[in-house]
Amino acid sequence: MNAIAKKWCRIAFFNLLLVAVAGVLLRIKTIFPVPWLNYKYLLHGHSHFAFAGWVSLFLMAALVGDLPVPSAQKYHRLFLYFAISAYGMLLSFPFQGYALLSISFSTISVFLSWWFAFLFWQDCSVWGKKSLGKMIVRWALAFLVLSSMGTFYLAWLMVTRVNNPDLYFGAVYFYLHFQYNGWFFFTILALFLRQLPVTVQEKMRSSLQVLSVATIPAWFLSALWMRLPTWMYVTACIAAIVQFFAYLRVVGLFVKVKGINKSAPAVRTLWILSLIALSIKFLLQTGSIFPSLSQYAFAYRPVVIGYLHLVLLGFVSLFNMGWMMEHEMFTLPGGRLPASVGLFLTGFILTELNLMAQGITAMFFVHIPYTNEFLLFAAICLLVSLVWMNLNVWKKHCQPA
Repeated sequence: MNAIAKKWCRIAFFNLLLVAVAGVLLRIKTIFPVPWLNYKYLLHGHSHFAFAGWVSLFLMAALVGDLPVPSAQKYHRLFLYFAISAYGMLLSFPFQGYALLSISFSTISVFLSWWFAFLFWQDCSVWGKKSLGKMIVRWALAFLVLSSMGTFYLAWLMVTRVNNPDLYFGAVYFYLHFQYNGWFFFTILALFLRQLPVTVQEKMRSSLQVLSVATIPAWFLSALWMRLPTWMYVTACIAAIVQFFAYLRVVGLFVKVKGINKSAPAVRTLWILSLIALSIKFLLQTGSIFPSLSQYAFAYRPVVIGYLHLVLLGFVSLFNMGWMMEHEMFTLPGGRLPASVGLFLTGFILTELNLMAQGITAMFFVHIPYTNEFLLFAAICLLVSLVWMNLNVWKKHCQPA
Protein backbone atom coordinates (compact mmCIF):
# COMPACT_ATOMS: atom_id res chain seq x y z
CA MET A 1 0.00 0.00 0.00
CA ASN A 2 1.57 3.29 -1.07
CA ALA A 3 2.30 6.16 1.34
CA ILE A 4 -0.34 8.48 -0.18
CA ALA A 5 -3.10 5.96 0.45
CA LYS A 6 -1.93 5.31 4.01
CA LYS A 7 -1.88 9.02 4.77
CA TRP A 8 -5.47 9.56 3.65
CA CYS A 9 -6.70 6.40 5.37
CA ARG A 10 -5.30 7.80 8.63
CA ILE A 11 -6.96 11.17 8.02
CA ALA A 12 -10.28 9.44 7.24
CA PHE A 13 -9.94 7.44 10.45
CA PHE A 14 -9.45 10.66 12.40
CA ASN A 15 -12.63 11.91 10.74
CA LEU A 16 -14.47 8.93 12.24
CA LEU A 17 -13.47 10.37 15.62
CA LEU A 18 -15.17 13.66 14.63
CA VAL A 19 -18.26 11.69 13.59
CA ALA A 20 -18.29 10.17 17.08
CA VAL A 21 -18.03 13.64 18.68
CA ALA A 22 -21.12 14.71 16.72
CA GLY A 23 -22.83 11.48 17.77
CA VAL A 24 -22.23 12.21 21.46
CA LEU A 25 -23.61 15.74 21.04
CA LEU A 26 -26.74 14.31 19.41
CA ARG A 27 -27.24 11.93 22.33
CA ILE A 28 -26.69 14.75 24.85
CA LYS A 29 -29.32 16.83 23.03
CA THR A 30 -31.94 14.09 23.56
CA ILE A 31 -31.43 14.25 27.34
CA PHE A 32 -30.43 17.80 28.24
CA PRO A 33 -31.69 21.15 26.95
CA VAL A 34 -28.99 22.65 24.75
CA PRO A 35 -30.60 25.80 23.26
CA TRP A 36 -27.80 26.61 20.84
CA LEU A 37 -27.80 23.10 19.33
CA ASN A 38 -30.32 22.28 16.59
CA TYR A 39 -30.73 18.49 16.63
CA LYS A 40 -31.96 18.17 13.04
CA TYR A 41 -29.23 20.40 11.63
CA LEU A 42 -26.49 18.57 13.56
CA LEU A 43 -27.91 15.24 12.40
CA HIS A 44 -27.52 16.38 8.79
CA GLY A 45 -23.90 17.36 9.44
CA HIS A 46 -23.23 14.09 11.28
CA SER A 47 -24.57 11.90 8.48
CA HIS A 48 -23.07 13.85 5.57
CA PHE A 49 -19.65 13.93 7.19
CA ALA A 50 -19.81 10.22 8.08
CA PHE A 51 -20.48 9.34 4.44
CA ALA A 52 -17.96 11.72 2.87
CA GLY A 53 -15.28 12.40 5.49
CA TRP A 54 -15.06 8.87 6.87
CA VAL A 55 -16.34 6.11 4.58
CA SER A 56 -15.93 7.53 1.08
CA LEU A 57 -12.56 9.17 1.75
CA PHE A 58 -11.25 5.94 3.30
CA LEU A 59 -12.52 3.69 0.51
CA MET A 60 -11.16 5.99 -2.19
CA ALA A 61 -7.75 6.03 -0.50
CA ALA A 62 -7.77 2.24 -0.02
CA LEU A 63 -8.52 1.74 -3.73
CA VAL A 64 -5.62 4.00 -4.70
CA GLY A 65 -3.31 2.00 -2.42
CA ASP A 66 -2.31 -0.48 -5.12
CA LEU A 67 -1.30 2.16 -7.64
CA PRO A 68 2.36 3.07 -8.24
CA VAL A 69 3.28 6.28 -6.43
CA PRO A 70 3.49 8.39 -9.64
CA SER A 71 -0.07 7.33 -10.57
CA ALA A 72 -1.34 7.80 -7.01
CA GLN A 73 0.14 11.28 -6.74
CA LYS A 74 -2.62 12.87 -8.84
CA TYR A 75 -5.20 11.75 -6.26
CA HIS A 76 -3.55 13.68 -3.44
CA ARG A 77 -5.04 17.02 -4.49
CA LEU A 78 -8.42 15.41 -5.19
CA PHE A 79 -8.48 13.91 -1.67
CA LEU A 80 -7.51 17.27 -0.20
CA TYR A 81 -10.40 19.04 -1.94
CA PHE A 82 -12.77 16.20 -1.02
CA ALA A 83 -11.75 16.42 2.65
CA ILE A 84 -12.24 20.21 2.62
CA SER A 85 -15.75 19.78 1.22
CA ALA A 86 -16.49 17.22 3.96
CA TYR A 87 -15.24 19.58 6.69
CA GLY A 88 -17.34 22.32 5.10
CA MET A 89 -20.46 20.17 5.50
CA LEU A 90 -19.54 19.31 9.09
CA LEU A 91 -19.16 23.00 9.98
CA SER A 92 -22.11 24.41 8.00
CA PHE A 93 -24.95 21.91 8.37
CA PRO A 94 -25.16 22.14 12.20
CA PHE A 95 -25.71 25.91 12.01
CA GLN A 96 -27.97 26.35 8.99
CA GLY A 97 -29.28 22.96 7.86
CA TYR A 98 -29.92 22.80 4.14
CA ALA A 99 -28.89 26.30 3.00
CA LEU A 100 -26.61 27.89 0.43
CA LEU A 101 -23.27 27.13 2.11
CA SER A 102 -24.01 23.56 3.17
CA ILE A 103 -25.61 22.67 -0.18
CA SER A 104 -22.60 24.19 -1.97
CA PHE A 105 -20.15 22.00 -0.03
CA SER A 106 -22.38 18.96 -0.59
CA THR A 107 -22.54 19.65 -4.33
CA ILE A 108 -18.77 20.12 -4.53
CA SER A 109 -18.23 16.76 -2.80
CA VAL A 110 -20.51 15.07 -5.35
CA PHE A 111 -18.59 16.54 -8.29
CA LEU A 112 -15.31 15.51 -6.70
CA SER A 113 -16.63 11.95 -6.28
CA TRP A 114 -17.43 11.98 -10.01
CA TRP A 115 -13.88 13.15 -10.70
CA PHE A 116 -12.55 10.24 -8.63
CA ALA A 117 -14.85 7.78 -10.42
CA PHE A 118 -13.62 9.01 -13.81
CA LEU A 119 -9.94 8.76 -12.85
CA PHE A 120 -10.10 5.39 -11.11
CA TRP A 121 -12.30 3.86 -13.81
CA GLN A 122 -9.16 4.00 -15.95
CA ASP A 123 -6.57 3.32 -13.26
CA CYS A 124 -8.25 0.20 -11.88
CA SER A 125 -6.78 -1.67 -14.86
CA VAL A 126 -3.72 -2.04 -12.64
CA TRP A 127 -5.65 -4.90 -11.00
CA GLY A 128 -5.65 -6.78 -14.30
CA LYS A 129 -7.57 -6.09 -17.50
CA LYS A 130 -9.96 -9.01 -17.04
CA SER A 131 -9.77 -9.35 -13.26
CA LEU A 132 -12.87 -9.79 -11.15
CA GLY A 133 -11.71 -6.98 -8.86
CA LYS A 134 -11.70 -4.54 -11.77
CA MET A 135 -15.25 -5.54 -12.73
CA ILE A 136 -16.52 -5.17 -9.17
CA VAL A 137 -14.83 -1.83 -8.53
CA ARG A 138 -16.32 -0.42 -11.73
CA TRP A 139 -19.77 -1.42 -10.50
CA ALA A 140 -18.94 0.37 -7.23
CA LEU A 141 -17.92 3.53 -9.09
CA ALA A 142 -21.08 3.41 -11.20
CA PHE A 143 -23.21 3.14 -8.05
CA LEU A 144 -21.29 6.04 -6.48
CA VAL A 145 -22.26 8.27 -9.40
CA LEU A 146 -25.81 6.91 -9.54
CA SER A 147 -26.42 7.58 -5.83
CA SER A 148 -25.86 11.30 -6.38
CA MET A 149 -29.02 11.45 -8.50
CA GLY A 150 -30.97 11.11 -5.26
CA THR A 151 -29.04 14.03 -3.77
CA PHE A 152 -29.74 16.31 -6.72
CA TYR A 153 -33.41 15.36 -6.82
CA LEU A 154 -33.68 16.10 -3.10
CA ALA A 155 -32.05 19.51 -3.63
CA TRP A 156 -34.50 20.23 -6.46
CA LEU A 157 -37.45 19.37 -4.18
CA MET A 158 -36.17 21.81 -1.55
CA VAL A 159 -35.45 24.61 -4.01
CA THR A 160 -38.88 24.30 -5.64
CA ARG A 161 -40.51 23.77 -2.21
CA VAL A 162 -42.39 20.69 -3.32
CA ASN A 163 -43.99 19.41 -0.11
CA ASN A 164 -44.36 15.72 -0.90
CA PRO A 165 -43.08 13.34 1.81
CA ASP A 166 -43.09 10.36 -0.57
CA LEU A 167 -40.83 12.12 -3.05
CA TYR A 168 -38.60 13.46 -0.26
CA PHE A 169 -38.03 10.09 1.43
CA GLY A 170 -37.86 8.35 -1.93
CA ALA A 171 -34.90 10.55 -2.88
CA VAL A 172 -33.22 9.97 0.50
CA TYR A 173 -33.61 6.19 0.29
CA PHE A 174 -32.42 6.18 -3.34
CA TYR A 175 -29.21 7.86 -2.21
CA LEU A 176 -28.81 5.58 0.82
CA HIS A 177 -29.46 2.42 -1.18
CA PHE A 178 -26.83 3.07 -3.83
CA GLN A 179 -24.34 4.27 -1.23
CA TYR A 180 -24.80 1.41 1.27
CA ASN A 181 -25.65 -1.45 -1.09
CA GLY A 182 -23.70 -0.14 -4.07
CA TRP A 183 -20.65 2.04 -3.47
CA PHE A 184 -19.78 0.85 0.07
CA PHE A 185 -20.54 -2.85 -0.42
CA PHE A 186 -18.88 -3.38 -3.80
CA THR A 187 -15.80 -1.32 -2.97
CA ILE A 188 -15.18 -3.37 0.16
CA LEU A 189 -15.89 -6.51 -1.85
CA ALA A 190 -13.32 -5.45 -4.47
CA LEU A 191 -10.73 -4.71 -1.77
CA PHE A 192 -11.36 -8.03 -0.06
CA LEU A 193 -11.11 -10.01 -3.30
CA ARG A 194 -7.52 -8.83 -3.50
CA GLN A 195 -6.82 -11.10 -0.50
CA LEU A 196 -8.09 -14.24 -2.27
CA PRO A 197 -6.44 -16.49 -4.88
CA VAL A 198 -7.46 -15.82 -8.49
CA THR A 199 -8.89 -19.34 -8.80
CA VAL A 200 -11.29 -18.68 -5.94
CA GLN A 201 -12.24 -15.30 -7.36
CA GLU A 202 -13.21 -16.88 -10.67
CA LYS A 203 -15.55 -19.31 -8.91
CA MET A 204 -17.34 -16.28 -7.46
CA ARG A 205 -17.61 -14.38 -10.75
CA SER A 206 -21.11 -15.46 -11.82
CA SER A 207 -22.59 -14.92 -8.33
CA LEU A 208 -21.01 -11.49 -8.03
CA GLN A 209 -22.30 -10.51 -11.46
CA VAL A 210 -25.80 -11.45 -10.30
CA LEU A 211 -25.33 -9.43 -7.09
CA SER A 212 -24.21 -6.42 -9.09
CA VAL A 213 -27.07 -6.42 -11.59
CA ALA A 214 -29.72 -7.16 -8.94
CA THR A 215 -28.64 -4.13 -6.90
CA ILE A 216 -30.46 -1.82 -9.33
CA PRO A 217 -34.00 -3.27 -9.00
CA ALA A 218 -33.31 -3.95 -5.30
CA TRP A 219 -33.82 -0.21 -4.76
CA PHE A 220 -37.56 -0.94 -4.78
CA LEU A 221 -37.00 -2.63 -1.40
CA SER A 222 -36.28 0.84 -0.01
CA ALA A 223 -39.64 2.06 -1.29
CA LEU A 224 -41.92 -0.70 0.02
CA TRP A 225 -43.42 1.77 2.49
CA MET A 226 -45.03 3.50 -0.49
CA ARG A 227 -47.99 2.12 -2.45
CA LEU A 228 -45.99 0.57 -5.26
CA PRO A 229 -47.50 -0.97 -8.39
CA THR A 230 -47.61 -4.77 -8.30
CA TRP A 231 -44.81 -5.14 -10.86
CA MET A 232 -42.46 -3.05 -8.69
CA TYR A 233 -43.23 -5.14 -5.61
CA VAL A 234 -42.70 -8.39 -7.51
CA THR A 235 -39.43 -7.03 -8.94
CA ALA A 236 -38.25 -6.08 -5.44
CA CYS A 237 -39.04 -9.56 -4.13
CA ILE A 238 -37.21 -11.27 -6.97
CA ALA A 239 -34.18 -8.98 -6.57
CA ALA A 240 -34.03 -9.60 -2.81
CA ILE A 241 -34.25 -13.39 -3.14
CA VAL A 242 -31.76 -13.54 -6.01
CA GLN A 243 -29.28 -11.36 -4.12
CA PHE A 244 -29.65 -13.39 -0.95
CA PHE A 245 -28.84 -16.72 -2.61
CA ALA A 246 -26.01 -15.20 -4.66
CA TYR A 247 -24.58 -13.80 -1.43
CA LEU A 248 -24.87 -17.19 0.30
CA ARG A 249 -22.95 -18.83 -2.53
CA VAL A 250 -20.16 -16.24 -2.31
CA VAL A 251 -19.90 -16.71 1.47
CA GLY A 252 -19.90 -20.48 1.04
CA LEU A 253 -16.97 -20.32 -1.37
CA PHE A 254 -15.13 -17.96 0.95
CA VAL A 255 -15.59 -20.24 3.97
CA LYS A 256 -14.31 -23.27 2.02
CA VAL A 257 -11.01 -21.61 1.14
CA LYS A 258 -10.53 -19.97 4.55
CA GLY A 259 -9.46 -16.84 2.73
CA ILE A 260 -8.11 -14.78 5.65
CA ASN A 261 -6.07 -17.38 7.52
CA LYS A 262 -2.83 -15.60 6.62
CA SER A 263 -3.92 -12.41 8.38
CA ALA A 264 -3.21 -11.57 12.02
CA PRO A 265 -5.78 -12.82 14.58
CA ALA A 266 -7.03 -9.25 15.17
CA VAL A 267 -7.68 -8.76 11.45
CA ARG A 268 -9.47 -12.11 11.16
CA THR A 269 -11.65 -11.24 14.13
CA LEU A 270 -12.70 -7.87 12.74
CA TRP A 271 -13.37 -9.20 9.25
CA ILE A 272 -15.43 -12.10 10.59
CA LEU A 273 -17.49 -9.67 12.71
CA SER A 274 -17.86 -7.43 9.66
CA LEU A 275 -19.09 -10.44 7.68
CA ILE A 276 -21.60 -11.30 10.41
CA ALA A 277 -22.97 -7.74 10.32
CA LEU A 278 -23.21 -7.94 6.52
CA SER A 279 -25.02 -11.28 6.73
CA ILE A 280 -27.55 -9.84 9.19
CA LYS A 281 -28.03 -6.94 6.80
CA PHE A 282 -28.80 -9.29 3.88
CA LEU A 283 -31.15 -11.31 6.09
CA LEU A 284 -33.06 -8.19 7.14
CA GLN A 285 -33.13 -6.94 3.57
CA THR A 286 -34.64 -10.22 2.36
CA GLY A 287 -37.14 -10.24 5.21
CA SER A 288 -38.38 -6.79 4.17
CA ILE A 289 -40.24 -8.36 1.21
CA PHE A 290 -42.93 -9.38 3.70
CA PRO A 291 -45.33 -6.40 3.98
CA SER A 292 -45.81 -6.71 7.74
CA LEU A 293 -42.06 -6.61 8.36
CA SER A 294 -41.39 -3.78 5.92
CA GLN A 295 -44.17 -1.65 7.43
CA TYR A 296 -42.74 -2.29 10.89
CA ALA A 297 -39.18 -1.45 9.80
CA PHE A 298 -40.08 1.87 8.17
CA ALA A 299 -42.63 2.86 10.81
CA TYR A 300 -40.21 2.96 13.75
CA ARG A 301 -37.26 5.31 13.57
CA PRO A 302 -35.02 3.28 15.97
CA VAL A 303 -35.25 0.32 13.57
CA VAL A 304 -34.11 2.43 10.61
CA ILE A 305 -31.29 4.02 12.64
CA GLY A 306 -30.26 0.61 13.96
CA TYR A 307 -30.09 -0.79 10.42
CA LEU A 308 -28.01 2.15 9.17
CA HIS A 309 -25.59 1.83 12.09
CA LEU A 310 -25.38 -1.94 11.59
CA VAL A 311 -24.01 -1.32 8.10
CA LEU A 312 -21.95 1.80 8.81
CA LEU A 313 -20.38 0.75 12.13
CA GLY A 314 -20.70 -3.04 11.95
CA PHE A 315 -19.91 -3.88 8.35
CA VAL A 316 -18.02 -0.89 6.94
CA SER A 317 -16.10 0.46 9.95
CA LEU A 318 -14.98 -2.94 11.24
CA PHE A 319 -13.74 -3.90 7.78
CA ASN A 320 -11.87 -0.59 7.45
CA MET A 321 -10.20 -1.06 10.82
CA GLY A 322 -9.14 -4.55 9.80
CA TRP A 323 -7.81 -3.15 6.54
CA MET A 324 -5.66 -0.65 8.45
CA MET A 325 -4.33 -3.43 10.66
CA GLU A 326 -3.64 -5.62 7.63
CA HIS A 327 -1.51 -2.81 6.19
CA GLU A 328 0.34 -2.18 9.45
CA MET A 329 -1.23 1.13 10.44
CA PHE A 330 -2.03 -0.19 13.94
CA THR A 331 0.28 -1.42 16.66
CA LEU A 332 -1.05 -4.89 17.50
CA PRO A 333 -0.01 -6.51 20.82
CA GLY A 334 1.04 -9.96 19.69
CA GLY A 335 -1.32 -9.73 16.72
CA ARG A 336 -4.30 -9.70 19.07
CA LEU A 337 -7.22 -7.30 19.13
CA PRO A 338 -6.32 -4.07 21.03
CA ALA A 339 -8.45 -3.17 24.05
CA SER A 340 -9.46 0.04 22.28
CA VAL A 341 -11.16 -1.98 19.54
CA GLY A 342 -12.88 -4.07 22.20
CA LEU A 343 -14.31 -0.85 23.67
CA PHE A 344 -15.52 0.16 20.19
CA LEU A 345 -17.28 -3.20 19.82
CA THR A 346 -18.90 -2.69 23.23
CA GLY A 347 -20.26 0.71 22.18
CA PHE A 348 -21.49 -0.68 18.86
CA ILE A 349 -23.26 -3.68 20.40
CA LEU A 350 -24.87 -1.54 23.13
CA THR A 351 -26.13 0.89 20.47
CA GLU A 352 -27.66 -1.90 18.39
CA LEU A 353 -29.26 -3.62 21.39
CA ASN A 354 -30.81 -0.37 22.63
CA LEU A 355 -32.18 0.60 19.23
CA MET A 356 -33.51 -2.91 18.66
CA ALA A 357 -35.18 -2.93 22.08
CA GLN A 358 -36.79 0.45 21.36
CA GLY A 359 -38.15 -0.81 18.05
CA ILE A 360 -39.58 -4.02 19.50
CA THR A 361 -41.17 -2.45 22.58
CA ALA A 362 -42.68 0.36 20.47
CA MET A 363 -44.81 -2.28 18.73
CA PHE A 364 -46.49 -2.98 22.05
CA PHE A 365 -46.57 0.67 23.17
CA VAL A 366 -44.13 -0.09 25.98
CA HIS A 367 -41.56 2.49 27.03
CA ILE A 368 -38.15 1.38 28.28
CA PRO A 369 -36.77 3.90 30.80
CA TYR A 370 -33.33 5.46 30.38
CA THR A 371 -32.83 4.32 26.77
CA ASN A 372 -31.45 7.74 25.85
CA GLU A 373 -29.00 7.56 28.74
CA PHE A 374 -27.87 4.08 27.63
CA LEU A 375 -27.41 5.35 24.08
CA LEU A 376 -25.35 8.26 25.38
CA PHE A 377 -23.17 5.82 27.33
CA ALA A 378 -22.71 3.72 24.18
CA ALA A 379 -21.81 6.84 22.17
CA ILE A 380 -19.22 7.81 24.79
CA CYS A 381 -17.72 4.29 24.57
CA LEU A 382 -17.40 4.73 20.81
CA LEU A 383 -15.82 8.18 21.22
CA VAL A 384 -13.30 7.09 23.87
CA SER A 385 -12.36 4.02 21.83
CA LEU A 386 -11.74 6.14 18.73
CA VAL A 387 -9.57 8.61 20.64
CA TRP A 388 -7.61 5.63 21.93
CA MET A 389 -7.31 4.00 18.50
CA ASN A 390 -6.30 7.24 16.79
CA LEU A 391 -3.50 7.67 19.33
CA ASN A 392 -2.38 4.15 18.40
CA VAL A 393 -2.51 4.87 14.65
CA TRP A 394 -0.69 8.20 14.76
CA LYS A 395 1.90 6.91 17.24
CA LYS A 396 2.57 4.01 14.87
CA HIS A 397 2.96 6.49 12.01
CA CYS A 398 5.45 8.64 13.95
CA GLN A 399 7.66 5.70 14.89
CA PRO A 400 10.91 5.50 12.86
CA ALA A 401 10.85 2.85 10.18
